Amino acid sequence: MEELRSELRFAAVCTIVIDVLIWGVSVLCIGPGLPVPLGLLLGSAGMYANLLLLRRSVQNAVYHGRTNTIGGYLLRLAIASAVIGAGLKLPQVSALAAVLPFLYPKLIFGVLAVWMPRKKQ
Repeated sequence: MEELRSELRFAAVCTIVIDVLIWGVSVLCIGPGLPVPLGLLLGSAGMYANLLLLRRSVQNAVYHGRTNTIGGYLLRLAIASAVIGAGLKLPQVSALAAVLPFLYPKLIFGVLAVWMPRKKQ
């Protein structure tokens, strides 16, 4: 359980770093403005909510033997759909910036898998 918590902390820090890097590049390319940071903030919140729900599903399956995979999946899908929909409908939010954070976990946990030492059993 502590591993999940530390991985979520690592993901939160990496998300902030990646968001700042993307925002910096966007300022250089398209100039300062609110749509990109608002999109990154919205997308990062949705992505982190998805990770928290996934963590809860894993904990229920591993520690309690309960699985509600379809319900959890549909809830995570609804969150992602709401974030993407808000990015497309709201002119104050960049749709691309709202979608990008949903790709972060693949990058973050891929790097984590390569760099973290494996525990010997």
